[in-house]
Amino acid sequence: MSIESITERITREAEAYGADQKARAEAAKQTTLDDARRKAEEIKANRKKDAERDCQVLKDRRASVADLESRKMKLAAKQEVIEESFEKAVEKLQALDDNEYQKFVSGLLEEFRDGGGEILVNEKDRDRMASVLSSGFAGTGLVLADESADIKGGFILRRGNISYNASLEKLLDNVKAEATSEIAKLLFEEA
Repeated sequence: MSIESITERITREAEAYGADQKARAEAAKQTTLDDARRKAEEIKANRKKDAERDCQVLKDRRASVADLESRKMKLAAKQEVIEESFEKAVEKLQALDDNEYQKFVSGLLEEFRDGGGEILVNEKDRDRMASVLSSGFAGTGLVLADESADIKGGFILRRGNISYNASLEKLLDNVKAEATSEIAKLLFEEA
């Protein structure tokens, strides 16, 4: 065997080995690229799912906040209507004719008949109350105070350091706590 044939054979084997190694490297490269593409697609799909889920969570939260704000606005409107109904009640009591108003106030004063005291009223009710005190409560120690009270109607009874507030505002405030839920049911009956 000659050197040339040996060299030729080694060259062929080396070329075959190089071609084989190159083919294996190409196959490994392709496998790595395929794996990387597959993993990239998985990551992309997962990120898309996460984004869709986050988007839905955000939509749900915003819808919930909007619903809560809507309910708050409705509640505020209902409370305003109820407040207006109590204001109308005060106006109706103020608008009673003198005889009816005097009966109303006399009924309130009846429980204070025995203790005496100064009756404070608003400027408008001074004449109405003077006649009530002079006729139905003479000799009871209940007298009309010289000063006026800043109230819409009714009276404030002062006995020394103690004051009893029987103003229309206070009377309706006392009723309001108990009657608000019933009034709301009547005004805003929902099907």
